[in-house]
Amino acid sequence: MHRLLAVVALLGFCLSLLVHIAALLGTDPSDRFPLIWLLHVGIFVVFVPLVFSSRKRFGSKPTFADLRNNFPAWTVALGVAVFVYVGVNFLLFILSTQGGSPSMQAGKFILQSHGHFIREITSAEYTSFKANEVRGFSGHWLAFYYIACIYFAFEKKSNPSFKRTCLRHAA
Repeated sequence: MHRLLAVVALLGFCLSLLVHIAALLGTDPSDRFPLIWLLHVGIFVVFVPLVFSSRKRFGSKPTFADLRNNFPAWTVALGVAVFVYVGVNFLLFILSTQGGSPSMQAGKFILQSHGHFIREITSAEYTSFKANEVRGFSGHWLAFYYIACIYFAFEKKSNPSFKRTCLRHAA
């Protein structure tokens, strides 16, 4: 079961990365592929089992040292890099929203906050704001899928041949 969850998490991470890159390039991938929002649901598919498994293995409050000592050093270092990136991405996302989210009302593109009109925006701004929303979500997806993939692929109980396969594909 852990191997399957590792593969699902790796697939989710790769798809999230593609969506994130597209959004960084200023396109709204959800416009052409609305099913990308299933990646948001997918994090629960891999993360809920991770929570139960990790609590069983490490207790209810594991320390960073517990985690660091049970996984390869490179996975911990890459995890720190992913989390730093996610934090920076989130700050940039918040700053670029200008206090609102894009919407269409009466055939016009607008920026609104909690249903209150902020200003009218152009079609290009609308696309940019929508891409920014996808970028904000997909950045977080990266972190959740990464954690699940590493946990299920490299925990001590997992299949050693799968670890070698993951290492070959990561290189």
